[in-house]
Amino acid sequence: MIAVKDAIEITLDEAAPRGVEEVELKNASGYILAEDIFSDIDVPPFEKSSMDGYAFKAADCQNKLTTLDVVGSIPAGVYPDFEVEHGQAAKIMTGAPLPQGADSVQMVEKTQAIGENKVKILEPVSLGKNVARKSEVIKADSKVLSKGVFISPAVAGALATVGMARVSIFKRPEVGILVTGDELVEVAQKPKAGQIRSSNGYSLYSQVVDSGALPELFGIVPDNIEYLTKSIELGLQKDVLLISGGVSMGDYDFVEEVMLEHGVKIFYDKVNIKPGKPTVFGRTSEALVFGLPGNPVSASTIFEIIVRPALRKMMGFSNYHSVKMEATLEKDYATNTKRENYHPAWTFMKDNSFYTSPIQSRGSADVVAFANSNSYLITTKGKQEFNSGETIEVILRPEFWKTM
Repeated sequence: MIAVKDAIEITLDEAAPRGVEEVELKNASGYILAEDIFSDIDVPPFEKSSMDGYAFKAADCQNKLTTLDVVGSIPAGVYPDFEVEHGQAAKIMTGAPLPQGADSVQMVEKTQAIGENKVKILEPVSLGKNVARKSEVIKADSKVLSKGVFISPAVAGALATVGMARVSIFKRPEVGILVTGDELVEVAQKPKAGQIRSSNGYSLYSQVVDSGALPELFGIVPDNIEYLTKSIELGLQKDVLLISGGVSMGDYDFVEEVMLEHGVKIFYDKVNIKPGKPTVFGRTSEALVFGLPGNPVSASTIFEIIVRPALRKMMGFSNYHSVKMEATLEKDYATNTKRENYHPAWTFMKDNSFYTSPIQSRGSADVVAFANSNSYLITTKGKQEFNSGETIEVILRPEFWKTM
């Protein structure tokens, strides 16, 4: 049985980006940039006003109530063809280029128009006031963004600014999802005696979507070697294959056997974790393969702790793991397992500090308890009892950031 830390490290060693592709900028959001980006222009490309107001020489307006002659008006997008001299001003809009000779701008709220050709500047102005200098944001040919950056809306805006109509991004891995078990029926079907609805496929599908990878749900596969063989063969055409169920020690747990028949190299088949001990990981030359437990909470937990980091590495992320931190317990918590334990919890912020409370659960099949959590309490065999008010380690699941 392998330690959780070792399982994660082995898995990450076998995960690698799945190549690069070029896409239109509008389709790049959520991907990882696969190239360094350099600017083809200065930003701003000229001296421009950062306010609606009047442009003039600051030396002319060092006293209150200075009156200047208005010699022109400059809208945004038009380069002025005149010069401002001492005693003169130009009406100017936000983003418009400064006319030659002007070095400062006073906002319109601090001016008073006198007829059509004069303006009174109501307050003194310092040199360069309300002026964005040429290239103060970006210099032409300078690096703007580095390979490995997540393309957020802000990054998309920066890419557009420097003319990147198309960008190179790391491909998202394609993930196949198989769910095994003779007892399983589809969601729309009412279970008969001895049957249960299949939930793992939908949980895993949602987790893959949330990770940014591209899932395909192949449906339920019976505990039959022939069917399982055909299904795994199909699934191995993906970059990653997730197989839920059939990995324990029962008479009908055939997953690891069939994986070996398909040339899957197995790296580990048990992890010292609760829930999720019967986890199998292997790979072919083309695909990573995860045999996940059949219990819903176990399968989802293994995805968060082991699978998600691998997918993030394959997508080019530099940080693979969910946020791990310390929080204050709101009520007592104890566990009797000697495995590394990940217990569903509800974590929240109060007075700029993190607090957490364990969710009462009936075990790894308790989907309702798990649905009411947004994080995990982490305990090891070193300490198994915690009192209210103590500090405990937690992992924040992606749900945390959407439920604050």
